Amino acid sequence: MNVKSFFKIGSLMILILLAGSFASCVSADNFSCPYQISNPRVEIGHFEESHEYAGLHFTIFNDSTKDIDSFLLTFTVYDSDEKNPFNCSNCIVSKCEVFLASKSSIDSVVSLDKYISEIPDEPYIVDFLYVSEIRYSDGSVWKDPYGMFCTMEEYE
Repeated sequence: MNVKSFFKIGSLMILILLAGSFASCVSADNFSCPYQISNPRVEIGHFEESHEYAGLHFTIFNDSTKDIDSFLLTFTVYDSDEKNPFNCSNCIVSKCEVFLASKSSIDSVVSLDKYISEIPDEPYIVDFLYVSEIRYSDGSVWKDPYGMFCTMEEYE
């Protein structure tokens, strides 16, 4: 066996080991989205016990075979000039502790009141909206830390 053959076989073995180690870290569940979000919109004004000034309203559908105990909703908020309307970060992460049975949906609201320094005249724009983590009743957790399944606002 010559030196070139030795290095080709060694390189091939390293590639096989790396591919195997990456494949073992990721399950097929992470390649499909276990939820659907529809009709996301910011409503201003008082709404029941959810918010006094503004809140993100949306419907979430549990598209998995497991029941959801809670999820982290991540999104960015802009004003009509596409600027940050808050004195703090406009990237919001909200823990939603709601039970959501498999293959069912629920209307939900995330209050924006604690971020507001000025009462808005018009609804905010929501962008890069996604569920970054789901905790299931069986104790398992699904994660999308990078927003691979985000909903983007379309600007014209």
